[in-house]
Amino acid sequence: MRFSIFAAAVVMVHPVLGGTTLSNEFVDLTISGSSVTSLKTRAGTVDFIKSLKPGFWHETAETQVKVDGPTAVISPLEEWREDNYGTPSGTDTPVPIAPGQTFGQTLRIPEGVVFSEVGVKLPTWLSKTSAVTVTVSREGKPLASRRIENVNQNLWQVVAMDAPQGAGDYLVAVSDAVGEIGWWTSEKDILGHAEAQADGKPVAGDRAIQIKGRRLVGTGKLTVALDGGTVWISAVLTPTSDAPYEMFPWVWKTTWKKDGYDCSPEAGVVFKRIYTDTLSYMPVEQLKRRPHVAKGSLRFRWKEWMEMDGTADADLRVSGNGCSLSWDMTADEMTMRIDSIARREADGWRAGLKIELNAPDDAMPAEFPRFDTSDPELTKDLNRLWWERGLSYSAPAQPTITWADWMGLMWGWFEGPPRDGEREHIINYPITDEGYVHTWGKERGWPLVRDGRDTRHFDTNARYILGCRRHFLFTGDIDFLRSQKERLRKAMNYQLETLRGKEGLIVTPEFKTGRHKDIGNNYWDILPFGHLDAYANIAFYGSIEAMRQMDAALGSTPLTDFKKLRELAHRRFDEVFWNDEAGRYIGCVDADGGRHDYGFTFVNLEALYYGLGDEAKAKRIYHWMETEPTSSGKADTYAKWIFAPRATTIHNPMWGPDAPGSETGNPVKPWWTFWWPGTPFGAQCQDGGAIFYTSFFDLMNRSRTFGAENAWKRFQEILVRYRMPDRLCGGNPLYLGEI
Repeated sequence: MRFSIFAAAVVMVHPVLGGTTLSNEFVDLTISGSSVTSLKTRAGTVDFIKSLKPGFWHETAETQVKVDGPTAVISPLEEWREDNYGTPSGTDTPVPIAPGQTFGQTLRIPEGVVFSEVGVKLPTWLSKTSAVTVTVSREGKPLASRRIENVNQNLWQVVAMDAPQGAGDYLVAVSDAVGEIGWWTSEKDILGHAEAQADGKPVAGDRAIQIKGRRLVGTGKLTVALDGGTVWISAVLTPTSDAPYEMFPWVWKTTWKKDGYDCSPEAGVVFKRIYTDTLSYMPVEQLKRRPHVAKGSLRFRWKEWMEMDGTADADLRVSGNGCSLSWDMTADEMTMRIDSIARREADGWRAGLKIELNAPDDAMPAEFPRFDTSDPELTKDLNRLWWERGLSYSAPAQPTITWADWMGLMWGWFEGPPRDGEREHIINYPITDEGYVHTWGKERGWPLVRDGRDTRHFDTNARYILGCRRHFLFTGDIDFLRSQKERLRKAMNYQLETLRGKEGLIVTPEFKTGRHKDIGNNYWDILPFGHLDAYANIAFYGSIEAMRQMDAALGSTPLTDFKKLRELAHRRFDEVFWNDEAGRYIGCVDADGGRHDYGFTFVNLEALYYGLGDEAKAKRIYHWMETEPTSSGKADTYAKWIFAPRATTIHNPMWGPDAPGSETGNPVKPWWTFWWPGTPFGAQCQDGGAIFYTSFFDLMNRSRTFGAENAWKRFQEILVRYRMPDRLCGGNPLYLGEI
């Protein structure tokens, strides 16, 4: 059975009395104001829409709705687009404010913009008792002021205006400082018609300031129409200027219950999963208990359609032009933002959505990869686990190259947009002339730290090499390999020469020391790996064999004797990182010779996977993980989280002025990056917590060392945990109370 809705445009009646209903034998649809406010199948009970409208569109006093049979047109409507003004990025220097000192920042708001709040970003150097006064003035007259006590480190502190403000010159001042506090500032002038100030006098640079404004971008009309079992929603905007207008946002709100684990219609949950023609997949459980979803962290893109499988009555297929989807969750409402591409036509910029209501069907399209077993229930669980955890990102999964080998393992074995996207990501990934592979896309360093330091990670070259090898092994794409030949040689040579890999281990440059309060060097970014970094050297070791294999496939002359180098690297890794007393590999040797060992399971699991160690070492490592107590006092490396082993088994103590006394007296020394004070054991994934990906290496190692039955027994434990109502996802707390 199949039915659909054709949504043309929503037009509003003036005055609005209740709403306007469009109905046919399949569908009931209600329009109120500039929104579709209800959508049901004729015989159903679930309402799929609480509100669906073009983002930022508003009614005016002249807005009317005109209904002609199955079609309704709403006009005129206005679009007010939200814009941010100021310096939210580039302000990477924390400048302290002395007692009695006043810092300022001027700002010019352009014509046509209206704003109601101003934000400033203030560092406190981890202090929790700092305070300041923030004042917004115009022409020397204060408009709003706020005293902020116990300032939170690096959060935007907002001052609200009593009334909306328009174009003009403004001054934002921070004064009456108490305790350690400052203002994030750029070293260069990055704003025109603006200046940073100190005690009323201009100084170099600009300060971190953010103004959320809005401006009128055009007027338009919305059309909504029904056509049997199918719906189009069409919007036409006449812009106020000739500026390009490319992305058109739609805002779709539904009922929702944030708390708990119930994903039924009784909990207001109308969709159980969303997936796309680009093979992205989102279970609704992933959105439960989340106060919001960080912009960009969960975002889908599709070419032609996305499927929204209902919890009852119907499945909805939504089509549009070049769309992407993101979410925002509140206690009782799910908001989905759909961005489609607007097309220029004679009457303005046009964008539309097509909504088809189809009979419920749990079958997945044939393009989705799947496993098969002799047990139908096991097959169902395996595939659901795979889709939910393996396809909940659109390609490329991250801007960084760090994930290249992982994503090759996940996506490289089947055709489709995920593999194609990662291939293009690798091909276009930035590499410097000297051969350094960037850490975070266009940025050479790690973007979480912006204080003028060199924040490069030095496992990226190896991750790039491993990612290339993984893609080639799955695809046999020799043209891809040829396209990367010179980049591969440059990246490998950087490891051999600049990072001294020809001596058997890569060594980070002198500024990356590996000491407590230094900066990170790999994916585990709040741990100050550096100097001799075991985790980076595991990747280096893997890249040696990967490069040898790719040279052989290309018929290239190797840069060195990779077989001998691999033997040397294996021997040196054991000599430097093996802790024979504990029966495991440590994580780091710093520039002072200090050895850092917090029971790093992720280091040991990945080392064994890439071929380091031997059978005797593997058995000792597993004896430690399976039988020895952690800092909890229990042998719970696997029992605590179930889905993966604890990342570390020894508590890395909290430090700094707010560390509890029990931490300061801890014989174990803290080892954190300068901006992370630590947490209680198990409250952070990098200190007694867990990350699911490590279970892949665990299962592979078990199969190799102890046999398939051992690995299968462990995988069954993971599946038992996965079958619980939270499906191993969502916000805090998880089903067993985990944080």
